[in-house]
Amino acid sequence: MISNKIGSAKVAFIQLALSCIRCLISPFMFDTSAPIFLTFLIFWGIVVVGDSPQYYAIIALSAPKELVGSGLTLVNSIGFAITILSLWFVYQFLDLINISYALMILAIGPILGLILMKKLLSLDRINLEQA
Repeated sequence: MISNKIGSAKVAFIQLALSCIRCLISPFMFDTSAPIFLTFLIFWGIVVVGDSPQYYAIIALSAPKELVGSGLTLVNSIGFAITILSLWFVYQFLDLINISYALMILAIGPILGLILMKKLLSLDRINLEQA
């Protein structure tokens, strides 16, 4: 419902930003009570997966009809590859640093994604104005 009002790119951008913030504040959450930590993890889980459906919607609406399936497959594959590589990369640091700080490394992905999404946000605004 929100993406219908403000656009899929904005929703994805917001969720990516929230995920980035969660990565950066994760060290502080390890010292909180179990209910607060669990709430933090649940919210992080929600925002970390919430941008993907928005990317799929953008591709489904903007790609030529004969390429929608290929576009969705490609984005899905890239998403899984990024996830696997990111988690493997963080795992390599677990012997060197505490896990609470290792999770901060995951912020690199959302930061890069936010930078790259700036153009997509302007395109989304144009599409909304034309609707």
